[in-house]
Amino acid sequence: MGKTATAAVVREPGAAYKLESVELDDLRPNEVYVRIEAAGVCHTDANMQVMVPMPAVVGHEGVGVVEEIGAGVDYVKPGDRVIISWPACGMCPNCLTGKRYICDNAFPLLFGGRRLDGSPTIKLGGEWISGSWFQQSSFATYAIAPEDSLVRVEDDVPPEILAALPCGAMTGAGGILSALRVGPQDGVLILGVGGVGQAAVIAAHMAGAYPIIAVARNPKRLDLSLELGATHVVNAGTEDVAARVQEISPGGVRFAFDSSGAVSSWKAAALSVRAGGTFGVCAAAEEETLGGSPHFFLSKGVRIQFIMGGSVVPRVFLPKLIQWYKQGRFPVDKLVQTFPFFEINEAFAASHDGRVVKPVVLM
Repeated sequence: MGKTATAAVVREPGAAYKLESVELDDLRPNEVYVRIEAAGVCHTDANMQVMVPMPAVVGHEGVGVVEEIGAGVDYVKPGDRVIISWPACGMCPNCLTGKRYICDNAFPLLFGGRRLDGSPTIKLGGEWISGSWFQQSSFATYAIAPEDSLVRVEDDVPPEILAALPCGAMTGAGGILSALRVGPQDGVLILGVGGVGQAAVIAAHMAGAYPIIAVARNPKRLDLSLELGATHVVNAGTEDVAARVQEISPGGVRFAFDSSGAVSSWKAAALSVRAGGTFGVCAAAEEETLGGSPHFFLSKGVRIQFIMGGSVVPRVFLPKLIQWYKQGRFPVDKLVQTFPFFEINEAFAASHDGRVVKPVVLM
């Protein structure tokens, strides 16, 4: 085997993580070993565990330093600092036409627990287990990653900031700027203001949108949304969201963006998006829904757009996020709280109960 690592192993969906010694497979051509410095904690790491056989090593927002490269790797060299971002096959029609964020092989690459060819990457106690989560499994001190998933970065940004970018921030900001293409003439309703939603608020503010209406049940997160650029906030626990939107923006808003996955968000969007507008969705709803009835959307000709990975190419968009962060325009640091790796279970608990917007574990 090629590399020994300490990994956070989960043995049943939703169970606690336990730090254990694992062995990483030998490098294949076009793969690298990355010594992980930090990894973002994302709801996907928890709610999609049912997709892989257990036990497993998950984690998909890894940042670290390349230690060794396989045959054919020429984008990075040992010593380079990298973000490990979303994988893609590079061979399907969508990849070949620049839309790698909707790669035909996305689900096996993200949640298959193995390389795309079916080969495993991680052993625990001499037995193969599920790894290759987003083709990285970065809740570990070392990870195997395909060269194509790497984004080379400089050393002047803290690892915890970089680890907040490759899924949550990329999806929220990309959803607003790339998928929906929000501009200064547009009003935006942002439903859910966790890490993805707060990134969407920041991006809408950068785009000059008005109004920017943030919706959530957590008052502290709504206060943060105002700090980050929302012009109005609505507490979904105490207020009628659709009625408040009509008060703020008579006739509704051109765009709504949902990262909550709550059926109530669909119902609010159905009543709040103006005729000809777009409802962008990046989180699967809790149950099948079209806002209570498809007629609300149908009668106004509303477009429902599902968004994967912010509809961006990571090597193009992530350097932009870093640049905007350095300029003070994308203050993702206001979302981040760090935890030592051995406190990964506390990091997930803090995310789940809303105490922390974006936990990041430091190795």
